[in-house]
Amino acid sequence: MPVKRICLVEDEADLNQMLTLYLERANYTVCSCATLAEAQQYLSEEIILWVIDVMLPDGNGLELLKRIKRMNDKTAVVIISAKGDRFDRVAGFEVGCDDYIAKPFLPAELVFRVDRLFRQMRVDEPNEDILSIGPYSIDPTKRIVFEGTQRIDITSRELDVILFFIQHKGQAISRDLLLNRVWGEDYFGNDRIVDNYVKNIRKKLPSFSIETIYGYGYRYNL
Repeated sequence: MPVKRICLVEDEADLNQMLTLYLERANYTVCSCATLAEAQQYLSEEIILWVIDVMLPDGNGLELLKRIKRMNDKTAVVIISAKGDRFDRVAGFEVGCDDYIAKPFLPAELVFRVDRLFRQMRVDEPNEDILSIGPYSIDPTKRIVFEGTQRIDITSRELDVILFFIQHKGQAISRDLLLNRVWGEDYFGNDRIVDNYVKNIRKKLPSFSIETIYGYGYRYNL
């Protein structure tokens, strides 16, 4: 799953600030611009999705759209246009935009459209290294976990525990074995640290089924 980095190009300061806030709350990383000139600096950056207003102080957003698509036609672009602007939706799609939204609109609608595009990108570009576990997608290489399009905040050690359970699905795993394989043979401390990690994993990934074997350890069942 690519890093969810978005470039927002919108000259209305209040709207720009509001959209940025909503997108960041949805766990997107947002680069904010008010003009075409400011947006130019991000053309060489790893931007996965652009949100571009058509009418900008220093030019037409469609020209930026064309340039983005020439550089990489897989980069997703959402076009924003105010009602009354001389913007032909069909022409926009012909140029290459992936979605269109007309002002005025609710910020939540933009988040919904962006989420949908990211889901489509995940389907169109499958990664064979991704582990699909129930509602979760786990990338062992990039060491990230998603539930749908939502990235889960998880520590490296928690991920090590999760991957160990997946590799030993259905097996009874003692605390000592987990400590030895995940923390290392030179770990010196209370084996109850395993319980704390399992507790955190259950809280963050409630659908990741870890069964407690009292007096022994755990078993992963999903």
